[in-house]
Amino acid sequence: MSYHLMDYFAFFLPVVLIIYQLVPQRFRPVALLMANYAFFYMISGPLVVYMLFSTIFTHYIGLWLENVSLTAEVEGKALIMKKRKVLVFGIAISLGILGVLKYFNFFGQTVADVLALFQVNFVYEPIRFMVPIGISFYTLQMISYITDVYRGTQKAEHNLLKIALYLSFFPTIMEGPICRYAQVGEELYAGRSITFENLKFGYQRIVWGLFKKIVIADRLYATVSHVFDNYRDLDGSVIAFGVVCYTVQLYMEFSGCMDIIIASGEIFGVKLPENFRQPFAAKDASEFWRRWHITLGTFFKDYIFYSISLAKPVKNLAKKVKEKLGRNVSKFVGPTIALFGVWSCNGLWHGANWTFIFYGMYYFVLIFIENITEEPVQKLAQKWNINRESSGYRMFQAIKMFFIINIGELFFRANTLQDGFAMLGKIVTDFHISELLGKLSSLKMDVADLVVVAIGIVVVAIVGSLHERETKIREEIAKWVLPVRWGMWYAAILAVIMLGAYGTGYSIVEMIYAGY
Repeated sequence: MSYHLMDYFAFFLPVVLIIYQLVPQRFRPVALLMANYAFFYMISGPLVVYMLFSTIFTHYIGLWLENVSLTAEVEGKALIMKKRKVLVFGIAISLGILGVLKYFNFFGQTVADVLALFQVNFVYEPIRFMVPIGISFYTLQMISYITDVYRGTQKAEHNLLKIALYLSFFPTIMEGPICRYAQVGEELYAGRSITFENLKFGYQRIVWGLFKKIVIADRLYATVSHVFDNYRDLDGSVIAFGVVCYTVQLYMEFSGCMDIIIASGEIFGVKLPENFRQPFAAKDASEFWRRWHITLGTFFKDYIFYSISLAKPVKNLAKKVKEKLGRNVSKFVGPTIALFGVWSCNGLWHGANWTFIFYGMYYFVLIFIENITEEPVQKLAQKWNINRESSGYRMFQAIKMFFIINIGELFFRANTLQDGFAMLGKIVTDFHISELLGKLSSLKMDVADLVVVAIGIVVVAIVGSLHERETKIREEIAKWVLPVRWGMWYAAILAVIMLGAYGTGYSIVEMIYAGY
């Protein structure tokens, strides 16, 4: 089902807020849960049963893990094995459902393609699965909860309602952020009253998110689609322009939606984790991914990277490498294997397409190179008296990251892996800037659109710079005199209404990450 932000703000969120505030505090968790399931049903229909099953399953796996710990007769290895079996079962079912619904056809077609190479006649007929919205997000939340209970960092929750609220909180269901139970479980259940302060700051951030999503990102949608769908007939400069537009679109779309989601939680008194921290200020690929989709990165770090790097087979392999090649080589064995696991999962998590897998391997190679070259580069900089904090060096890093990020997003957005390489090839071998200047009018974008996008990017860059300096912008604006303060916010609201890419001439653009 199509889902549109304006419907959310014009109807659903205000109605939920009114009902939530009117009911007695002890009933607010139930009211919120009903809103969660109503929202899920509106966008996924009867597939809400997946959410219901996932909630009950997660709840009882947690209790099972706790019960194994309490009833085990012998501490030590027997206990660990019992708990591990329960954990593996819980993760296997969670990933099994996700795997079948999202990846079954992909792997089935891949098998058919491999067999065709050996001249085996096998035609795979895709199976049409109905995939519930948000399954990639809430599946990771399920895994984080049961893993934390297994590790003993989280007590098993006996209240099913709390688990239900945690997995189904309606602002987060489509695009995250990916929360841990310890971060939001109790806050969702607290049923706090909606305060004027939270309402004010929440809607201010919502307006900011709408500005990024509707004014900038949605305005670029037609241009990006045109370039990626018709690249064979376009010059390399036009393709490069489309790729940069997509990078801007994706960031404004996803970060704007995160502003809206986190602000919605703030109104309810729920502090959701931040998912972006000025990613384009990153100095290298590793830092970029510490700033972009932060909750996904921390999930992979805590539950995959450490699990792989600390596994006995990996440690034993590192030990053997150390005996033969020395410590300088062996110290990279565990982190590299774990890094490969992380980026394989990252690519697959985004979708069943070779473009996403390549995207994951692209960043795996880049970060691996950064890891093994960091020490030599540092020594070289010292030898040549290069100040790595100087403005010149920072400029070099910024230019490097501009190319790294945009090449990655080219493959991320490309319809197929072959298309991605073909587009990159045209950019490198058939680049004529005059072609771009001559064809701007045919790229589904007029001068007014270009001006609005350019001004919007500048505004977002200024705000990002202030955030990088840890300036609390909303709190600072709240100190302004009332006429100026209200004038600024009314101008922001009018900018969204007047400049938003909707209505005649524009297509309604659905949320990009809701499809992952």
